[in-house]
Amino acid sequence: MIDEKLIEKLKNLSEEDKDDFSEELIVYVTEKDIQMSPQERSAMFQFVKGHYKNIIPKVLDIVNRADPDAINKLTSKYIKPEYKTEIKPTKLKTTHIDITKSLRNRINKLSRVITTDLIDDLLSVMTRDELKNLNLTQKERSDILQLIKGHHNPAALFNTLQVVTRALEETKVTPTPVITRDINKEIRFGVELVPAMGLDKLVDYARRFEVGGIDNIWITDHYTNMDPYVTLTLIAKATSIAYLGVGVTNPYMRHLASTASTIASLDLVSNNRMKLGIGAGDKSTLTSLNIETKSILTLIAETVEAIKQLWTEDNVNFSGRLIKLENARLNFKPNRNIPIYIGAQGPKMLKLAGNIGDGVLINASHEFDLEIARKWVKEGVDSANKKIGDFDLTAYTCFSISGDAKKARQATVPVVAFIAAATPQKILERHDLDVQKALNMRDYIAKGDMSKAFQLVNDSFIDAFSVSGTAQQCLNKIENLKNVGVTQFVFGSPLGPKKKDAISLITEKIVPSY
Repeated sequence: MIDEKLIEKLKNLSEEDKDDFSEELIVYVTEKDIQMSPQERSAMFQFVKGHYKNIIPKVLDIVNRADPDAINKLTSKYIKPEYKTEIKPTKLKTTHIDITKSLRNRINKLSRVITTDLIDDLLSVMTRDELKNLNLTQKERSDILQLIKGHHNPAALFNTLQVVTRALEETKVTPTPVITRDINKEIRFGVELVPAMGLDKLVDYARRFEVGGIDNIWITDHYTNMDPYVTLTLIAKATSIAYLGVGVTNPYMRHLASTASTIASLDLVSNNRMKLGIGAGDKSTLTSLNIETKSILTLIAETVEAIKQLWTEDNVNFSGRLIKLENARLNFKPNRNIPIYIGAQGPKMLKLAGNIGDGVLINASHEFDLEIARKWVKEGVDSANKKIGDFDLTAYTCFSISGDAKKARQATVPVVAFIAAATPQKILERHDLDVQKALNMRDYIAKGDMSKAFQLVNDSFIDAFSVSGTAQQCLNKIENLKNVGVTQFVFGSPLGPKKKDAISLITEKIVPSY
């Protein structure tokens, strides 16, 4: 058994240390020939996708079973005695704070962990309601924006301390950076966030992405993680213009009436910024919960129609093949037609998405797959007498970016292995991939032999199933997707070898290019 105190300390690591520690654990498990049960395989897959807090005990048990000494080796550089500093914690008050040269020097010497906490505290103070209308210089705005983006710049931190001091003295608030939405973009950008980390940190990521120009923030819906709608409520209150969506829920885990009410409520809370993403759900998850899945096309079509009626009609009497409603109603209505996106892969679901949806979320990263998908979607759009130009064709990608292309691509290996293992032979052949290798990946994953599965992932698989590399390499692939009709590009897991670096590169190098 792993010591509970050790687990608690690992759960409370900084996000940067969590990323580094997670990467080392994944590398260790990849390199070792560790046999896993189906439950352990599932836990490991969740960990690879970025889930941390609730999964880390299970992953540590897997490592401990293979080599008890490995736990101490892997955790030793992350679990250290608490850092002691001469700077004593002081509650900021609306009185003068003497910021001296010695304090500047001490700030320069702070550890990265303490600097992160101090930045978070400063940004929190700057949003206090009693502080209003503080006039900022362009340099002060720039320094604050650097902190919001996650840059640990001592000079910017020192200058922002001075800004907060002045704000508190004058009892005025530091205004939020002005954010506007460009309606004429060639392509829009979204990001997938997984509510497995601390929600405060996830909300902070969402805020940074919005400031950096991200148009859509999609929250995954898995019962193993924190609730997506609680998460979206927090993000709605912390952001102002980015569209928010669940990407995606399904009609098996959540009843359509509950989904209709929750999404409509969130649309009001967010000032008309919600989107509903709905799809078939993860088959392995549903099977593990003994939920039978059948007639999914009919179920999705009827669910979407019933939800639309609940949003617009006073009393709903719906008689479908699978859905029956009698005198159903919501006591409130959204202020608009909330956009509905269908999660789709196969031709039939893609056609249905075009027919009944406002957009489609396609798990694909290569222009070949998305060009073909667009043709199926267009058939559905045409059958509903809609215009393809009004439809949001979204590429929900496996994405990884870094200044080091090799590290960026290597970070995708676990995700790509799972994608390849689940990919139909026809698509593998479309990319001229080794079908037998993909089948072997599937077998190894089924047996829990992750290291052998990951070893089979080569450059061809990474090219087919991810957008990864340096900023310029990623931009080249995004341009290819735009040219085949993609209108929204979603930065999906893993984002990069290091999340904070990835956020900076995405918001500073990728988004401004369009």
